[in-house]
Amino acid sequence: MISVWLFLILALLSFLSLYVLTKKMNVIHVIGGYLLSNILLTNTGVIINLNLKLTRQDPYSELIFWTQKIPELSLKPALLLWIIYILFSGRTVLEKLVTVFVLLTALVSIEVYFVSIHYLEWVNWNVFYSYLRYIFILLLMAVYAFYLEKGMDRNKEVNTI
Repeated sequence: MISVWLFLILALLSFLSLYVLTKKMNVIHVIGGYLLSNILLTNTGVIINLNLKLTRQDPYSELIFWTQKIPELSLKPALLLWIIYILFSGRTVLEKLVTVFVLLTALVSIEVYFVSIHYLEWVNWNVFYSYLRYIFILLLMAVYAFYLEKGMDRNKEVNTI
């Protein structure tokens, strides 16, 4: 039960951080990135858990379900959006790499926490695969953000006669 409250507080903080992010990025990027990250997180999670059976969890416990779903809908997308913001910012390459590594480690740490409290069991899965999963999601989100920005810049041209 403590885990649920912990993740509810983190969810609230992550939604507040998305508000801060809308001041730094275009709102369309934040909303689109949030929705895309939710789709990618859910689909890769379903593929890993149900289809490939690389992880296992108790399907009958509502507490376990909501404890895992709360960060999937709030904390993980917020961290991924902050990574996208850092990647497209004017920071140096070293600053970007260090920040991306720290935020990716935070994402993987959520899964490691679920494994440690026995809400999730890794059958044929490990930390390295989790990093690969989030890097793949991050790569897809970066491509999406790049082309969204490109498309938005193209539509800014207005003919005034």
